Amino acid sequence: MQYLVKKYTRFIFLKTKKSLPLTVKDYCCMLSFMKIWIKYFAGILLGCLFAFLLPDGNQSLNEAFRYISTLVVNFGRYALYPVLFFSFTVGVYELRESRTLLKTGIGSLIVIAGATAICALVGTIGFIIYTPARIPIFIEGTGDAEHIGILESLLKLFPPSAFEAFLDGAFILPLCIFAGFLGAGCAVDRISAKPMLTLFDSFSRVSYAIMCFFVDIVSIGMIAVSVYWFFLYREMHSFGFFGNFIIILLINVFFIGVILYPLLLRLICGIRNPYRVLYASLAPVLAAFFSGDTNMTLPVILRHVNESLGVRRRISSISVPMFSVFSRPGSAVTVIVSFVVILNSYSSLGIAFADILWLFGVSILFSFFLSPFPSGGAYVLLAAVCSMYGRGFEAGYLILRPAAFFICSAAAAIDALTAVFGTCVIAQKMGMKNDREIRFFI
Repeated sequence: MQYLVKKYTRFIFLKTKKSLPLTVKDYCCMLSFMKIWIKYFAGILLGCLFAFLLPDGNQSLNEAFRYISTLVVNFGRYALYPVLFFSFTVGVYELRESRTLLKTGIGSLIVIAGATAICALVGTIGFIIYTPARIPIFIEGTGDAEHIGILESLLKLFPPSAFEAFLDGAFILPLCIFAGFLGAGCAVDRISAKPMLTLFDSFSRVSYAIMCFFVDIVSIGMIAVSVYWFFLYREMHSFGFFGNFIIILLINVFFIGVILYPLLLRLICGIRNPYRVLYASLAPVLAAFFSGDTNMTLPVILRHVNESLGVRRRISSISVPMFSVFSRPGSAVTVIVSFVVILNSYSSLGIAFADILWLFGVSILFSFFLSPFPSGGAYVLLAAVCSMYGRGFEAGYLILRPAAFFICSAAAAIDALTAVFGTCVIAQKMGMKNDREIRFFI
C-alpha cells in the first residue's frame, strides 16, 4: 500500500509539473490517500467559509442545511450496526477463550468511572477558581426538553424479542447485550459454533470494510454539517452574552484533551509520547464536535484505534462500544459548568458547598444513563439536573437553549477523547496493542 501511494503521488506530481490536466480519478485518488483528519478538517473549513458567505437570517436556508446535516449524520451511522453486532460477538468469544473477558469488562468500567469522576472534578474546580459571568434571563416559560427516562431505558435492554434490538438506531446497548450473549454461547459449545463464528468473522471484516467507506465519504458531508453548525453559532453569537461561557467550555475541552489525558496516559501506561494518541484522536474529535453525535463518531473512533493505534480487534470491538454507551464525562463537566452559570444568572448568593457536592454526584451518576441520547444528551442531563434541584430553577436551563448545540459539541468532543485514550489504556495494560509509526496513521 505504501508503495502504491508513493508511486501514484509521483505520477500526479509529474503530471502537474508538465501542466497536464488532472482527471476526476486523479482527484479521487489524491483524496483517498489523505489522512482522515485532513479530509474532515478540509470539509469543515470549506463549510464554515461557505456559511460565512451565505446571508444571515434566511429561515429556509437554515432548514435546508439542518435537513442535509441530519442526513449526513444518519449516513455516518448507517454502517455501524453490522460492525457492532458481528465484531462484538466475535470479540466476546475470543476474550472468553483467552479468559480475559472479565478483565476487559472490569478494566473498561474502572476507566469509564475514573474518567467521568476526574472530568467532573475538573469542571468543579474550574468554577471554584473562576466564577462564570452571568447571562441575562431573557427566556421564561415551561421547558419542553426530553426526559432521561431511566426506567424506560431499562425496559429496552431486554425487549420481547432479541431481534428488536436491531430496530432502534440510536440505543446501541440492547444490540451489544444480544451480541454478548451470542459470543458467550459460542464459547460454551465450540464445535457447533465453529461454522457460525467463521461466518460472523467474515461478516465482521466485510462490514468493517463498508464502514471504512462511509467514514471516508462523510468527510464530504462535513461541509453541510459545519454549515449548519456555523448557522447555529452565528445565531448564538447574535445574543452577545455567551462569549464567556463558550470560552470556559473550550478551556475545559483543551485542558482535558491536551494536558490531563496525555499526563494520565504517561503516568498509568508509561508511554513516552502520549501525544501520538491525541494525534490519532483528531478526526474523532472533529466529527464529534461538529456533529454532536456519539453514534456517528463511533465508526471514526473504531478505525483510528485499530488502524492508527494498533489496538487488537478483540479489545476495540468491546471497549469502544462500552465507552460510547456508558462514558459521558463530557456531559458531566459541561453540565456542571452550565448549571453554575444558571445559578449565577438567577442569584448572586453563590452556591453552597453542599450543593457543590450534590451537583458533582448527580452529574456523574446520571451521565451513565445517557446512552439512549447519542445527540443532545448533555442538554437533556442539564434539564434533569435543573428539575431535580428545584427551588424555582426547574426551567433554568432555558436561558442556555441558544447555546445547547455548543454544550453538546463540547461534551461530544470530550467523550470522543475519553473513548480513544481509555481504549488505549486498556489495550496497553493487557498487552494487546501494537505500536505504529505516526506516518502510518490513517
